[in-house]
Amino acid sequence: TTPDTGMTPQPTVPPATPDPAAGAVAEATPETTVVAPKDFMQQAFLANEFGIAAGQMALQQAQDSEVKDAAQQVLNDGLKVRADMIAAIQGTSADMHFDQAWNDDYKQKLADLQAKTGDAFDEQYLATQGEITNQSTELYTNFASSGSDETVKTFAANTLPTLQAEGDKLEAASLGGQ
Repeated sequence: TTPDTGMTPQPTVPPATPDPAAGAVAEATPETTVVAPKDFMQQAFLANEFGIAAGQMALQQAQDSEVKDAAQQVLNDGLKVRADMIAAIQGTSADMHFDQAWNDDYKQKLADLQAKTGDAFDEQYLATQGEITNQSTELYTNFASSGSDETVKTFAANTLPTLQAEGDKLEAASLGGQ
């Protein structure tokens, strides 16, 4: 088993109420949480790799052509984001060594998806991938605006339109297929 690093691949929960006496710590607004570049990359990596794996599965198992089209876009985008992520990691001087193993949450999401067939698979794929894409969009938006590493911030900002287009495609498939 892999050691629990205490990090979650999903965007962190915003602070309850910032302490006005905390001064400079209040850089994070109630809607955002400042994430270290390495933590951002780990969270982004896990979400992206899930999208690739789930997209490959959806291409094989989805029933609806709109779901397959959305899965193809997620897969293609994920492969491009992976290459861009590698370039960003290589371009920064920050320590980017992180655990690449999927945590229990991602393993469970994939197992839940594998257990579905037919229309239930399509619904589960759209719901799960839509949720992860929305969380990723929030994560990337927050890092692009408040991240501490310029190379990683640029990667986050440049990836946002891709994530937003994925979200739109998944939403359209969800509305059209139901």
